[in-house]
Amino acid sequence: MSDEDFESWIEPMKPRPAPDGALEITVPNRLCASWIEENFLDDISTAWTEASGQRNTLRLVCDEQPAQGSLFADEPVKASQKVRKPPARRPGGFLDRYDFDNFVVGPSNQFAHAAARAVAGQPGALYNPFFIFGGVGLGKTHLANAIGNAIVDSDPNARVLFLSTDSFTNQLIDAIARNRVQEFKNRVRRMDVLVVDDIQFLAGRERTQEEFFHVFNALYDSGKQIVLTSDKFPNEIQGVEERLCNRFGWGLVADIQSPDAETRVAILRRKAQAEHISVPDEVMSYVAAQIDSNVRDLEGALTRLSAYASLNRCELTLDLARKLLTTSGGNSPQEVGLKDIATGVSRHFGLRPGELSARRRTKKVAEARQVAMFIMRNHAGASFPSIGEFLGGRDHSTVVHACRVVEKKRGDDPRFRDMVDTVTRMIGCG
Repeated sequence: MSDEDFESWIEPMKPRPAPDGALEITVPNRLCASWIEENFLDDISTAWTEASGQRNTLRLVCDEQPAQGSLFADEPVKASQKVRKPPARRPGGFLDRYDFDNFVVGPSNQFAHAAARAVAGQPGALYNPFFIFGGVGLGKTHLANAIGNAIVDSDPNARVLFLSTDSFTNQLIDAIARNRVQEFKNRVRRMDVLVVDDIQFLAGRERTQEEFFHVFNALYDSGKQIVLTSDKFPNEIQGVEERLCNRFGWGLVADIQSPDAETRVAILRRKAQAEHISVPDEVMSYVAAQIDSNVRDLEGALTRLSAYASLNRCELTLDLARKLLTTSGGNSPQEVGLKDIATGVSRHFGLRPGELSARRRTKKVAEARQVAMFIMRNHAGASFPSIGEFLGGRDHSTVVHACRVVEKKRGDDPRFRDMVDTVTRMIGCG
């Protein structure tokens, strides 16, 4: 990571053993804990495992608790407040923090929000299945969880289940290994409401698609509510059987678009209120103008600014926002950075200028393009849609897939990892 990131986030941390065998890491305050948890915790966990040879639970502990309306406070918190707990999950695996009340509604998501409320009010009766699609970080998972939480609130006896597609696949694999496939399918079929997140990741998983097809039919025929999320319209999901894609569109399909400027400011205000921090209106307007890709990046930018100001005990000003967002990839600097990365990767792979953006799909070009996408995302901080647009107008889901492929290969193949690291250093990103 950059020297600035290391000095700001990693250097202040202090490890200490805990009575239950976990590894506690003290951080200056709650905002720092939030930023570290979202951006560095996986890397820290991997580094600890490699260094110690142990797989301990990592726990972030705050030295201090910011007072309401302030970025920092000097009074230590009680011991019971120090441990930063993982997100609370309700029955069925739904995240407690995602509900309809804290979902910011705007023109880009108004229809999907209204339909989700209708589904929650009459599960299985109105729109079944309910299919939500849209880009990364726009609120699909939030709405899917809000539906489940609302149903549990109105009927505590309702049998609801939230699964990511990866979780569904992993549980199925485990059931196959234990010779308990029928038991697994029966458990899922007993649900009154089944929510499956990121259904596009069924692509290429033939056995999982087969079993999900039968589960879907059983629930649908019984009038049970099915909620699905995806980054694509049902019939545009590649690698998933046509019979499944057709069924995904049987009910109501609602899309979520990128939020407009007013909605982005409203989202930032809601985030600031939830975190009990004071952010000047001019800073919110600037952040909203700079980050227009998705809600996740938008909230992440505000968290970064707030945590930096808290850690360095300085005011959150417009000048600070300009400095940090430009460093992490504002509009113009990022564009130059993407060009530099594309040039460096092309040079390493012996490609001609422009080949990364072309439609050629030879093995060499495809690998180079995936490496470029990975570096652009992980070292330049570019959003998935902006990377796809820069490299020939590709869909953001292509970029997501490329980053996953490179990340996995880096873990499996040391020589490939060294190559990516060498290219990254050569470009000046690492």
